[in-house]
Amino acid sequence: MEKPTIVTVEATERPKGKTALKNLRNEFKVPAVAYGPKLKSNLHVTIPELELEKVLASNKTTIIKLVHEGKEYSTLLQSVEYHPVTDRPLHVDLFALEEKTPVTITIPIRLTGTPHGVTEGGRMYQPLRRIQVLCLPKDIPSEIVLDITHLNIGDTIDVEAIELKGITPLRASYRTIAVIRPPKGGLAELLGLEEEEAEGEEGEEGAEGTEAAEGGESGEGDAESKKDSDN
Repeated sequence: MEKPTIVTVEATERPKGKTALKNLRNEFKVPAVAYGPKLKSNLHVTIPELELEKVLASNKTTIIKLVHEGKEYSTLLQSVEYHPVTDRPLHVDLFALEEKTPVTITIPIRLTGTPHGVTEGGRMYQPLRRIQVLCLPKDIPSEIVLDITHLNIGDTIDVEAIELKGITPLRASYRTIAVIRPPKGGLAELLGLEEEEAEGEEGEEGAEGTEAAEGGESGEGDAESKKDSDN
């Protein structure tokens, strides 16, 4: 299992006031707040926009090692506020990990191998591309990789196929991750199933969109923690 990428970020104390924040953003610095069970109080800091962009550009889970006043904090990107026009990050929330406290986090799923069913003309669909899991910080994976070479036409691979030590999927075990469907123009179309399948795909994508909104983009933590109002 591949471990998450670690990006070290030097954080500085954040000044107060709207004018000060505007000046920071002009200097390509992003206001941030870090919170979590390890912290006695929230950290109100600024981080370089360039380093943040490296995290946002990654499709894998990334841990941000926040360095502030001689101390280091392993954090997960919790949420990002973007400018409505420029799409630049305006503010970020970071969750500080504590080694003995389990965390809920959304992990990307990557499929490997060419299914036997696809080589025979079948079509592969992946309705579930990210999944929430519960694990200790030491067990956080960069991504969940599943080999689907063995799948034939009509076969599926479900959440129950995820067997990683120390990781508990927070989805029903019967939820489908991938399915190999018959070729177009085959029996499924004759039986009128093509239209039903299309409706099913739309429903799955809608569900995933909700999950991303709740868990934050970039697979970042969904850690359950209260924080002070920052804006």
